[in-house]
Amino acid sequence: MSQEIIDFDTNPPVVADEYEQTASLALPGYEIMHTFVLACLRSYLPETANLLVVGAGGGVELVRLGQSNPQWQLLGVDPSAKMLAIAEQKIAQHQLSQRIKIIQGYVQDLPTDPVYDAATSILVMHFIPDEDSKLAFLKGIAQRLKTSAVFILIDVYGTKGSPELDTIIATVHAYWQETGFPVDKQKQFMENFNNGVYPLSEGKILELLHQAGFSNVIRFYTGLWVGGWMAFKG
Repeated sequence: MSQEIIDFDTNPPVVADEYEQTASLALPGYEIMHTFVLACLRSYLPETANLLVVGAGGGVELVRLGQSNPQWQLLGVDPSAKMLAIAEQKIAQHQLSQRIKIIQGYVQDLPTDPVYDAATSILVMHFIPDEDSKLAFLKGIAQRLKTSAVFILIDVYGTKGSPELDTIIATVHAYWQETGFPVDKQKQFMENFNNGVYPLSEGKILELLHQAGFSNVIRFYTGLWVGGWMAFKG
């Protein structure tokens, strides 16, 4: 398997302005997943809090969190200029520019001070090819969080080639047939999955989270091949 890193500017798996629509069709439970994220964060955070959104993408997550919580301050970081341009438009459209800031780059580019009350990484880490880099990614997030801060991780998970994941993928295809996801989009999505997505088993994800300094990990969401975990900075 080739170890490609997907670049959302030069070689995007989905055209930037089609990303949200494609994700909502391709990933079962995409909309409710974001509602669960909001619920998890609101159950642990005070009315006033600073949040770090890693892989801010087109800004849907930033706007959703910002609109629902009028005293939260958010920083979104993402390497894609095209995706952040879309995010910037959404932030301005919803008049959230005073509370939501965005930075082009990676989490390791951010200062370790100030530290944040919470962080999210939604559908990001599975694009990182190797386990060492995934661990460095998680450690980079942990280093920027306060003790006991909550961290939300959502990714495609499973072991490629395993009977378990193959069965889930067959179910995903059946789901796509039921929801009318176009066949050409299905093929493109699976090509991107096979060549540029590097999921881990849940056991390995838990292991990396613990190694990065997180504890009390709880899986709060499952959408066929997408899992969501809530963890706390030790």
